[in-house]
Amino acid sequence: IKKNYKTKEGRIKMKIAVFTDIHGNYEALKVIIEDIQKEKINNIICLGDTIGIGPNPKECLDLIIENNISMTLGNHELYYLNKELYSTLTPEEIEHQKWVSSTLNKSYYEYLKNCPLSIEKEIFNKKLLFEHFLIKDKDNYPFYPIDITRKSNIKEIINNTPNDYIFIGHNHKPFELTINNKNIVCLGSSGCTKDNITKYTIINITDKELTITSKHLPYNKDKFTNELLSVDYPCKQELSKIFFNINL
Repeated sequence: IKKNYKTKEGRIKMKIAVFTDIHGNYEALKVIIEDIQKEKINNIICLGDTIGIGPNPKECLDLIIENNISMTLGNHELYYLNKELYSTLTPEEIEHQKWVSSTLNKSYYEYLKNCPLSIEKEIFNKKLLFEHFLIKDKDNYPFYPIDITRKSNIKEIINNTPNDYIFIGHNHKPFELTINNKNIVCLGSSGCTKDNITKYTIINITDKELTITSKHLPYNKDKFTNELLSVDYPCKQELSKIFFNINL
């Protein structure tokens, strides 16, 4: 899946890989990283929600850290870092977040505490912004409600941004929106898949064009299911059905 955007000035000068919302799916993340290594990528960015929902939060963070991947914070990382945000969750969600926290020691807390909410890059006069979701308030829970994507004021948010491209996750279904040559690209979830296909995005930037490619890859869904079965944690059955289409 490709979309081309013409800029003013031909060789590839930068190649960026982006993915988001792994949600504890170690098997999907492993396939993504292996493929990225074959692509000779300059920069790798994860847009957060590496933890939560799935069975392997620690293992997924380990892969992010070991491969020196830049990561922005998602709402699940924020729940881990700031227990005051539990007030926005249901009792069942709180129990699940407590389990996630129990799998991570202080070194993960220190790592995540130093992850930013957003990453900005300017390449060939094009401004790129990477964040988990559209940010409204950095001092509290930062993100707009997810239903902002169905409301007309998202157009105003995009139109008023200084960035030419905003890459986001959080919404597990991908979408694209362009307003006055400003582009928002939602990548969709790489980990919460109903089948055995995961995905990540490659941004090729030259002095003449910017090309966005969504790369879809098979991963071992049977092995992932076995990992779900081997770990006992709160809300596992409900989450497995809703987000992975797996009946345990």
